[in-house]
Amino acid sequence: MKRPAAILLAATMACHGWTMRDGRVFDAELVAADGLRATFTRTEKTPVVVPLSLLTDDDARTIRAWREDRRHPLVLPQRLAKWPKQAAAPAREARFTGEEEGVFLYQSPHFIIGSDLKLPASAANDIATVLEATRAALIAIPLGFHGGGERERYRVHLFRDRAGYAAAGGINGSGGHYDGRTRRMLVLLPNLGIEEKDGVLRLDHRRSLFILKHEVVHQLMAPWHRRLPLWVSEGIAEFIASLPYANGTYTLQPPGAGMRDYLLKWQPSKNERNLRLIPPGELMAMDLHDWNAAVKRERAYDLYNSAALATWHFIQRENGAPLAAYLDALRRGVKPAAARETHLFKGVGPGELTKQVAATARRLGIEPVDETGDPF
Repeated sequence: MKRPAAILLAATMACHGWTMRDGRVFDAELVAADGLRATFTRTEKTPVVVPLSLLTDDDARTIRAWREDRRHPLVLPQRLAKWPKQAAAPAREARFTGEEEGVFLYQSPHFIIGSDLKLPASAANDIATVLEATRAALIAIPLGFHGGGERERYRVHLFRDRAGYAAAGGINGSGGHYDGRTRRMLVLLPNLGIEEKDGVLRLDHRRSLFILKHEVVHQLMAPWHRRLPLWVSEGIAEFIASLPYANGTYTLQPPGAGMRDYLLKWQPSKNERNLRLIPPGELMAMDLHDWNAAVKRERAYDLYNSAALATWHFIQRENGAPLAAYLDALRRGVKPAAARETHLFKGVGPGELTKQVAATARRLGIEPVDETGDPF
């Protein structure tokens, strides 16, 4: 009986000679690979991370084929690559590809955007560019967020009014939504700052790009991280949305450069620094029912801010190794409670973790308070 190609390929990884573009050869076992890098282990030596661009084309293809088995790790948490300084969208403009049944279609290297409102070329390109740049940032961040190597373009649908948005599956009260069943990202254009009134098109979307950044993170991560706990799914999306972005380029260093301003963006006064913090232990235990119940109690901002703070807390610890290990454990099927105890709590009790996250908030210049307004 023939062995499946994927099994044969995996078997060859244990002892393999790899060739660099400059002709150097090394023997090592491939243990992880994302969209930009491969991680190798060598007998009695420190694991190494090698950019795919430094390997021969044949070896890079072999690694990408190995990565198609999504059970394989994206990163080795104990040996992460350095954070890059920036991540940028491909230098291509979105192109208009036609109209189908009242939907105007625009295409970029990795996205197909459909809109029931015809967009100026500049606006379509702005939207496509932020989507492409966010994909590039997720792959560039060395924590195993995204593995690259997609076989088809992502689908994004934009709606001129709430009726069309709701009919397509958009959640009531939201301005953007990733539908995991259809794998489509839905965005309400007025919430993005694009609206037509009396034949005049208002374009004010550049101030609200965080909606696109947040929602597309869910779409991009979904194939690689199924059934993420809500707190970390929303926390990573908020972290990416907080990163400084301009003209198709994300600034990734220092990683938390935009977090403070992002967390305070809805405050009624520029001098208001208090932020209600949901204790991490409570936040991490919440399921969809709990989350939605909190939203109905008008605690949505508390939820998203707390998720962002908790995620940022683990990213800034040990260069993100705790979060990378947690995500890797979830991908391997470890139960969320066990994964967070092992990789996030690490023997620290919920009360102490709350103090640590509160201290992280204070280092950002934010004063965390509880639901009654008392400081932690």
